[in-house]
Amino acid sequence: MDSVLTVPSGSSIPTNAQNTPLFTCIACQVAFYSAEQQRTHYRSDWHRYNLKRKVADLPPVTAESFAQRVLSQQAQAVENTKRAEFSADCSVCKKTYGTENSFNNHLNSKKHKETEARMLRRMQEDEDVRAEQEAIAESIAAAVAQVPGPAEGSADDEQPRVLKATDFPMSDEESDEDSGEIEDGEQSMEVEVGDSEELVRRKEEREIKRQLHQATTEEEVVKLLEKKKAAAPRLSPDADCIFCPHQSDSFESNMEHMSLAHSLFVPDLEFIVDLRGLIKYLADKVSVANVCLYCNGRGRALQSLEAVRRHMLDKGHTKIAYETEIDILEISDFYDFSSTYPDADEADADMQLDVVRPGGRQSAAPRMEEDEGELVLPSGTRIGHRSLQRYYKQTIPSEQPEKESVVIHKMLTNYANNPEYNNQLIQSSRNRAVILAQPNGQRAWKDIATFKENRARQNFQTRVGVKANRLQIFYREQNPQ
Repeated sequence: MDSVLTVPSGSSIPTNAQNTPLFTCIACQVAFYSAEQQRTHYRSDWHRYNLKRKVADLPPVTAESFAQRVLSQQAQAVENTKRAEFSADCSVCKKTYGTENSFNNHLNSKKHKETEARMLRRMQEDEDVRAEQEAIAESIAAAVAQVPGPAEGSADDEQPRVLKATDFPMSDEESDEDSGEIEDGEQSMEVEVGDSEELVRRKEEREIKRQLHQATTEEEVVKLLEKKKAAAPRLSPDADCIFCPHQSDSFESNMEHMSLAHSLFVPDLEFIVDLRGLIKYLADKVSVANVCLYCNGRGRALQSLEAVRRHMLDKGHTKIAYETEIDILEISDFYDFSSTYPDADEADADMQLDVVRPGGRQSAAPRMEEDEGELVLPSGTRIGHRSLQRYYKQTIPSEQPEKESVVIHKMLTNYANNPEYNNQLIQSSRNRAVILAQPNGQRAWKDIATFKENRARQNFQTRVGVKANRLQIFYREQNPQ
């Protein structure tokens, strides 16, 4: 089939068209009446486009169709430029997106919706707190305005009137709720001091927490931490349980509750000298510093006493950290391991007490007391004369309060009778304190740990070898052919 040649619409037709030869373009299937028109056509984009289609074995396109394609490509380029310049910010998640599609996908994502809900809930809580504070301020202002002023010349001019709980007005709903507490028809307003103090404390802690997140300087952080420390609740070792809101009548019953209900184990109990002080320190650590007793600051930060208690109960961390050297040194002030120290040499007992400094002055070292015949060092160790060596070698129990000694003796008996504490008792009893007290004790303790690790590894390899029946280190064919 022969190709049909067409004449471009823009070309001029000469008068002698029938006798004039045509200049054709095979790629575009068009004809021209002059060579100049043909050369101009060869330099056009339409001709180049049809040449590429001819190489790909595609039919040529007309000039009108090529013009439409050029216009569509220009519109597409403009749209792509607009997309490239697109930029959207998410104020909730603090993120920036460069394309509209990714921004729309983010708005419909679950994470964005959860973050937005959290932000709205936090804003609502702040608004409620602000409204409540304004209501309290208005109530106080109204109560102060209702107080009558003192008469002129009276003796009460210099003594301000003390506001009572009955001076503050209450709403109708609050009065209806408290009507059940009114006895004998007495129309008075009663305020529970404990609940109000707890509510105020929680609001103050929440406000301090919000200010800590917004603090920018170290001075502000230190000031807020001191304020948080002053506002934090204090747990009494005689009544309050460290791990739950349980209240006890005495220190002994409180220790019994924590041991039975929460499996609290006090390590090296026979060497402790201040059990009440240790429990008080642990209680302040939980209530004031909001630190888990076992994590000891190595986990995530907790913000309240309830959060620390919930963490310790959920994780089973109702125990004292006593594994690393830092944990042991932290509570070492409540222990006395002097009975496990090796005896000093006789030469050390006769050492010089007055140390001469380079300037020629003598240091104010403690001197031997002639009456008692012993020397008390700054560390608390007592050094006696060599003539009384037989007496100083005796192991004299430390002086403890009678009540604490009874509690410690009872706890030791419970630990010995309860098989749950056997492994902990064997692990912590004397071994660590005795080894660490020796010269190079820390290295010896590490050597023991390394020995135990190697022995466990060898036992495991032996079990694997026996089970697999591959004790030989070489292979020998049993039935050679």
